[in-house]
Amino acid sequence: MNELVFYVLNSSSFNEREAFLVKLLNKAQQQARQVDVRFVQLQDAQRFDQKLWCEPPHSYIPHGVEQNIDAPIQLYGDQIIHPCKDVLINLHPDFYDGFKAYQRIIELLDQSDELIEKGRQRWRQYKSLGLEPVVHKIGF
Repeated sequence: MNELVFYVLNSSSFNEREAFLVKLLNKAQQQARQVDVRFVQLQDAQRFDQKLWCEPPHSYIPHGVEQNIDAPIQLYGDQIIHPCKDVLINLHPDFYDGFKAYQRIIELLDQSDELIEKGRQRWRQYKSLGLEPVVHKIGF
């Protein structure tokens, strides 16, 4: 059975969404989880990779981009090459058909009109497949 969580931020700030993603990745690292992060495109994953390298050394998050190194956290563009089968964090606005490979799916939304509407569509798709999403509203 897949665990499905929607985190909905009370902001439409791109930077706040990425800051929350860093918090999620830190928590996953503390729990020794493997995580695949799905971005819209590879360039987004590469840009976030650079952001992670700018974090303080004591809070480094071991990660790779599309399996370029062996690490518990992998950043991907639209397609995930080798699913880790543990945690998927989806930042892509479209539904990911490969979600069944994961134990836990996290959908991360902010208050931008497109992400809210696409998130509602994904919610309905998950529900139609028999999954019961849990919602955590952050900052409301």
